[in-house]
Amino acid sequence: MSRRAETAIRGVFYDSGLMTPMPLDRSPMSDLSVSGLSSFTPSQPAEWLPARVVLMCEPGIETLFAILQPGAANFLFPFSLAQGREEHRAYRRALENHGVHVIDYREALAQATRSRLTQWAREAVTFEYDAALTNDERDDAARQLDAALAALDVSSLVDVILLRPAIRVARSAASLDPTTRFAAQFTLTPPSPYYTRDPLITTREGVVITRLKLNQRAPENDIAAYVLESLGIAPRYRVQPPGTLEGGDFIPCGDFVLQGQGLLTNEDGVRQCLAHRVYGYVEVAVVEDPRMDMDEMHLDTYFAMLDRDLATCAEPRLSSDEEPAVKVYVPQGTPDSYTYVLTRTTLFSRYLQEKGIHVIPFSKAEQLDFAANGLLVGPRRLIGVTRAGEPFAQRLRTAGVDVQAIAFDALIGGYGGPHCSTQVLVRG
Repeated sequence: MSRRAETAIRGVFYDSGLMTPMPLDRSPMSDLSVSGLSSFTPSQPAEWLPARVVLMCEPGIETLFAILQPGAANFLFPFSLAQGREEHRAYRRALENHGVHVIDYREALAQATRSRLTQWAREAVTFEYDAALTNDERDDAARQLDAALAALDVSSLVDVILLRPAIRVARSAASLDPTTRFAAQFTLTPPSPYYTRDPLITTREGVVITRLKLNQRAPENDIAAYVLESLGIAPRYRVQPPGTLEGGDFIPCGDFVLQGQGLLTNEDGVRQCLAHRVYGYVEVAVVEDPRMDMDEMHLDTYFAMLDRDLATCAEPRLSSDEEPAVKVYVPQGTPDSYTYVLTRTTLFSRYLQEKGIHVIPFSKAEQLDFAANGLLVGPRRLIGVTRAGEPFAQRLRTAGVDVQAIAFDALIGGYGGPHCSTQVLVRG
């Protein structure tokens, strides 16, 4: 199997497809390592600050099952998993060439203690017992799973966590000895967590575990929580039901933040974040999406910051009936003790003008080609996708933006671009 499964051996990761050693810290940042991240405080005050540490998740065996039935996985279309992995690795190399320290989910989970990994793997497995099985037989099947998890290597435990198998156990009608005692069927309902943006948001105050709306993606929140624990990072908050909140709806902008609210992030999720002061002592602009359609499911699908005074946005969002309203919340009190108060409501374009932000518009066709979904690695330094087209890239370059366009033709089959595929933990 050509799937990448990395195992930590004496500080070196090995790629099981290539069997070539790769240094654990492949970033130019020599002061960081996977295990050393706990000494850093996650913080993202502004989208345009230099990206320092990011989380990614290279698509693996778990993504194969989403590809087989894209209509059940919130995918746009099937794609070559091998091509998707190559695009993902090329994107990682591009980030590292910009001085960004990249941590893959599998690398992070491999840092967890053996007991925690085993516990998470056990929680990922569910049993469905045939009604004819006795309690002793059920206990025997459960003991066999426990013995298997105790014997598995680290990378295989991570695969179990991601694959989330359900095992249906029945008595075998053709049993010959204890090794043929049972008949087992396996059902897999894995998420495909390579869009690491949505299960978390990173504010200036730290990391928040969101709550994804779609059932297909719900396990990604738990997996992201495991990753944070493996890295020694305590989340500031975790969104609770009935609230939903997704990372693609959050954009930090220095002394204010843009918080999208619409199809996948609801009012209660935003309310919880305001009540728990996860954004910090800054103005919060809640951008209310009037469209509520999947083609522009998140704020980052139609809008992107490029610098403190420059942004790009889908043209219909700036003046038509598709333009969002913005509710402006201002902290009242001191930085140590404050509450948010709704002070006014305005239009999105007007709010951006008030903040001194020049907006470069793009067409609906460019939006559908993921023009908005690049990742800033620094002020006016953007990694975008070739699919968005050279005319769009040239308009950005005319405004002084350094655009590096990369191929993402397979990966967008999962319904997102580079921004969706990257959770920035540290900027600045």
